[in-house]
Amino acid sequence: MRPIIACFAVALSACAPQYVETVVTDEQDLPVRRATFAANPEPLDSAFRSSCDAPGDELRNISRSIVQCRILPPPDVAAFLLLQYDGALEAPTLVVQKETEKADQQFVVELSYFAEVIQKSGNPRRIYIKQKALDQLMDQLLIATGGTADIS
Repeated sequence: MRPIIACFAVALSACAPQYVETVVTDEQDLPVRRATFAANPEPLDSAFRSSCDAPGDELRNISRSIVQCRILPPPDVAAFLLLQYDGALEAPTLVVQKETEKADQQFVVELSYFAEVIQKSGNPRRIYIKQKALDQLMDQLLIATGGTADIS
């Protein structure tokens, strides 16, 4: 899982303006990579939690079903996000989020990633920056840990 988080930071650092971005105002609009598991996806859970241990990383349990790995971006990416999205002078965060729900005797896991920029008003603004290579890497991780990916 650590390669996913590292790839996320590297992909954003390369040349952020060239990426396709969507400003997300409702969490349901957040693009996700999804897979179903026949049993509780413990290997994926363990990999996700253990990969969020670099200096500056923060693992947050948002709810019983949502866990986030919050990563401080490199300075150039942070500056780009603050200037591009009119952020307050507070460090933006790169977020990889895992949500797990049980449905019909199966577990559905959704992985998503986005940048979060605190606005001058104090409210967070989520920005999704599409990365096809990262989407493919997440799909591979979901499949490698026993899931059946819903590739869209």
